[in-house]
Amino acid sequence: MKTDIHPKYFASAEIKCSCGHVIVVGSTKESMKTELCSKCHPFYTGQQKLVDTAGRVDKFMEKTKRSKTLKDAEVARNEAKKKKPEVYKEKEIPVEVLQKSGGMPEQPKGKWEGPVGDTPAEEVAKDAVAEAVAAKKTKAKATKKAPAAKKTAKKK
Repeated sequence: MKTDIHPKYFASAEIKCSCGHVIVVGSTKESMKTELCSKCHPFYTGQQKLVDTAGRVDKFMEKTKRSKTLKDAEVARNEAKKKKPEVYKEKEIPVEVLQKSGGMPEQPKGKWEGPVGDTPAEEVAKDAVAEAVAAKKTKAKATKKAPAAKKTAKKK
């Protein structure tokens, strides 16, 4: 064993309890104090007594309340950071007013008296259907005439 590296050992160290009981043990400390021992602890005695020394339960409850208030404050700060102040936005002047005042050139108008490319979808669909029906009619007329000519050619 190396010398001068180990703490001093006391063979008859005393442990004193708050109830007055003294226990003699071997230790590196000469004397110790404790609040509970086997003579006064409720588990060993079978008696029910309050062991809450120095209000440990109260201290714990205070800590939980403080932590909750701190968390609530942090959440409120985060929400305040998220909300940005509204920026003043000028109202847009309608295109018609600008055109009448001469501040903006007139846009070319389409088939429905609106700007080009601003055609209502219903109108486009109606026009597409009308064109398709017209194309079918012309195609049907062309096919009806052609078979009659073929028949006459076969009879000859």
